[in-house]
Amino acid sequence: MPYIVCAEEMDGQWIAHVPDLPGCFSTQKERETAIGNVPAAVEAYIAWAGGHGLRISGLSAPMIVSEVIRSWMYEDDYEVNAFFASDRPPVAVDELPEYELLLGAAHKDLLALTRDLTPEQLAKELSGERWPIGGIMHHVARAEQWYLDRLGLSFPQAELAVDPFQALAQVREHLRAALPALATRTGAVTLSGEVWTARKILRRCLWHERDHTEHIRKLAGRAR
Repeated sequence: MPYIVCAEEMDGQWIAHVPDLPGCFSTQKERETAIGNVPAAVEAYIAWAGGHGLRISGLSAPMIVSEVIRSWMYEDDYEVNAFFASDRPPVAVDELPEYELLLGAAHKDLLALTRDLTPEQLAKELSGERWPIGGIMHHVARAEQWYLDRLGLSFPQAELAVDPFQALAQVREHLRAALPALATRTGAVTLSGEVWTARKILRRCLWHERDHTEHIRKLAGRAR
């Protein structure tokens, strides 16, 4: 069957998502390039999932570009990101095992990439980067905590560990425990002009961790 592609502008780049494959995306500076690279991203995603023992099937050409959404600023200091029609359906209970496997695979990749880095390498400042690698890892944890907070399912920010590995483990354990609660959320919440649902939160968690894992992969050699 054909598959849907949804594109959004974020932080000056375009991200094309494949909603039927949570965590599958293509990021490029130009919108048409991001969309044009989706077939390759789908192939890479299927190979990635297979490498983690996950079987992905049921997608075939052609792809259909369903939505193209630009970000916009809320009260001049908050960039509101896309809410797609595919984000609206509630998360079914029988989808939770697949989400848990996908989240586990993405997390395993990040830990495999960073576990052998020394504290000095994790803290090394890198030219042109906002954070060192350890800071990027902590950013992933904070973002996941913030996503959960959109639906009132997070724990207090002050309780988040300082160590990036501890913070990632803490937030991921909390997310796994919150999955059944996400499946009970059938409505949408709007905060600072942005619409959130359980499905959007899971999409964002998978996208964000996989995106920054590739980011760190490109930086790892510079930290050594």
